Amino acid sequence: MRNLISTVCALMASAFVATGALAAASGAYLCAIGEVYECEAVTGCKRVSTDTINLSEFILVDVDKKQMTEVAIGENGETEDIEGLSSNDKAIFLHGHQDQETWNAAISLETGALTGGISSGPSSFTLFGHCTKK
Repeated sequence: MRNLISTVCALMASAFVATGALAAASGAYLCAIGEVYECEAVTGCKRVSTDTINLSEFILVDVDKKQMTEVAIGENGETEDIEGLSSNDKAIFLHGHQDQETWNAAISLETGALTGGISSGPSSFTLFGHCTKK
């Protein structure tokens, strides 16, 4: 009987945690890209601008629609589908690809910190920023 009660309590707790994580990881997040680094084998990494890699400084991540949209004043930004999206109670994890590039990102639900990466041919790009729930 004690084991049954413990099992039921554990299941209820895990359901509560899972529901909280899904609820926290819903809606949309406005993200600002603050730093971008281009990294190459042998030569290492150097800081570059978002323009260098053709990326908007602001991105709207819509978790419910599984889409990311570039945000710019007076312009209609491009929208990209998020191929993979998962979350836990601490972060949202995203990934996808476009043409010959793959990308991934994580958004902290605790601090809003954004980290991401793009792999493209002979180099890769590392992104750092911050997101806030819209």
